[in-house]
Amino acid sequence: MFSVRVERVVRHTKSITTIFFDSVIPSYPGQFLMVNVFGYEEIPLSLSSPNSITVKAVGETTNALVNINRGELLGIRGPFGKPFTPSNKALIIAGGIGIAPLKFLHDYLMERGAEVLVIFGARTSEELIWKDEFEDLLIATDDGSEGFKGNVVELMKAENIDLDGFERIYCCGPKPMLKGLYELFKAENVLDKAEFSLENYMRCGIGLCGSCVLENGLRVCVEGAVFRGSEIVL
Repeated sequence: MFSVRVERVVRHTKSITTIFFDSVIPSYPGQFLMVNVFGYEEIPLSLSSPNSITVKAVGETTNALVNINRGELLGIRGPFGKPFTPSNKALIIAGGIGIAPLKFLHDYLMERGAEVLVIFGARTSEELIWKDEFEDLLIATDDGSEGFKGNVVELMKAENIDLDGFERIYCCGPKPMLKGLYELFKAENVLDKAEFSLENYMRCGIGLCGSCVLENGLRVCVEGAVFRGSEIVL
């Protein structure tokens, strides 16, 4: 473990914050860190850029992170995990805080001249962080406060999105969303080019404790956190 200092804090909402470090972490989109909040527990968090994590308050440790201040220290291990596979024509599908690793991926692909369509779903418009930073964007909200009223799968069907037109499809978000996308991709026979970033409970991050093992025996922290759709069942 090594320490990084918080250089900048961006509070998107009362419960969502991006924390920038004073050091760049050599990493690729889709990889994660084990973050030690001193006085709390160590938790896994995806990188949202080479020098940031984005976190939503859902418990004691994440609440402490959301309210962290500039100049404080964090302990980190990593980066860990298998990253996303780069492509030249990409469809990115995010749900809620699942946008975090996909923002890193979006910026990485755009810097390399890729064509990228982003589909971003959330409960309300307030949770649509970074929406102004995506050039080609479709939005869905559960309450209809912005964009299409409904979920991302319903939006894709309404827009008649041609999945065959993309080299890779990247997904991260809540499990019900991922399950709906998995079923859609299976029906459209595109599972092999879809990549899912999974967020299972982890303790060690290096494949020893077994807390993140999937039903097929794959470990999210080592064989993931990014999996090809054909490797898993959701």
